[in-house]
Amino acid sequence: MKTGMVLIILIMAQMLPACAWTQDYSGQWLGTITESQNRCADLGKAEPGDYKLTIVQKDDAIMLMENVVQRPYRGIVDPKTPRNVHVIGAYNVDGGYVTEMVDIVFENERQGSGQSVWTWSDGYYQCGGRFKFELTFIRE
Repeated sequence: MKTGMVLIILIMAQMLPACAWTQDYSGQWLGTITESQNRCADLGKAEPGDYKLTIVQKDDAIMLMENVVQRPYRGIVDPKTPRNVHVIGAYNVDGGYVTEMVDIVFENERQGSGQSVWTWSDGYYQCGGRFKFELTFIRE
């Protein structure tokens, strides 16, 4: 009986740190692009400046969307590293297809930073770019 109780307590103690650090990042965020490289002429992707974003999180599923064009980027929050978020987006634009991978590190519940790597292709020609950004929480 004592061995069973000790085992249960150890399992709960192991789960506690992951639960204690889990953060819900849902809300409105201001994303500021600080560095940008674009190797696609006239695509207009990732221009430096401010962009409003919406983040919706339910349990470990997370979705990020820029408020103007409203293209969803989806991913999962790993409970072992809840401050590091990885989302992927894919969409059609300018006669081709963009695939983008975004990594975000949340410093706390109100700030974060990240980077994106993206490619555009029409099936024949391919180009791409990358950018870095800062995030600031605006409101829920």
